[in-house]
Amino acid sequence: MQTKVKVLNWRRIGGLLALTATLVLITVWAQGYYSKKVFHMEGLKYAKYADSGSGSIEYRTSFGRGEPIYVHTYAEDKRVEIAGEVYEIRKYGKESGHSASYEVSYPDGKTYLVKPFGDRSFLAYNEKGEMVVPGIRFMVGSQVHRSDPEEPRYFPTELAKAADEQFHDPNGSVGFFILALGIGIMNWCFFRYEPFQRFMFHMSPSNLMIDNPEPSDFYFFMCKAGGIFGMGFALWIFFAQAL
Repeated sequence: MQTKVKVLNWRRIGGLLALTATLVLITVWAQGYYSKKVFHMEGLKYAKYADSGSGSIEYRTSFGRGEPIYVHTYAEDKRVEIAGEVYEIRKYGKESGHSASYEVSYPDGKTYLVKPFGDRSFLAYNEKGEMVVPGIRFMVGSQVHRSDPEEPRYFPTELAKAADEQFHDPNGSVGFFILALGIGIMNWCFFRYEPFQRFMFHMSPSNLMIDNPEPSDFYFFMCKAGGIFGMGFALWIFFAQAL
């Protein structure tokens, strides 16, 4: 009997240690992931990869997709370098910070004016002063195709955002991450642990007024089925909203 008790105690200790280690790893990962700032170029998410400390920053995507992007900062302008081509971003007008407008010059000589729209977004205008919007983009193999062949490969608003870290976006949503984690843990308990299932059964308002209610086999089955569905829902929140 004592041997069985010791085995159970060691199992509980091992389970608690494994749970603690998992939570520590998740916390370390989340701190590193959600502390980053990102921007998008051609539908790919870029984050800072290396900072030379002399005014040049390299950005890359995950898994080596897309071209590395280099942002060079000078006294009067910024330059975004992609695959050897350089795009110049110069401040336009007297406004500064999130209210600043910029001129974006392309290697072929075309120039666009981008004006702020909200905290971290821009609207683009061509040399005639007409507003331009990005067309539809679609992938064929590894190639990006556009509905408007005249549209530049890198849209001016994307280049303006890439050039300045103050316009970069948070990397995912930590709120949705916490929500997905909480839903996942709760539904794992519904699926795995009978004491938790019984606790939730007795906490149901419909059972509070009944003397010594007992859950049925169907209730336990629904707890397991609901737990599987809930864990799947938590994974959907994580991949669709938190990342």
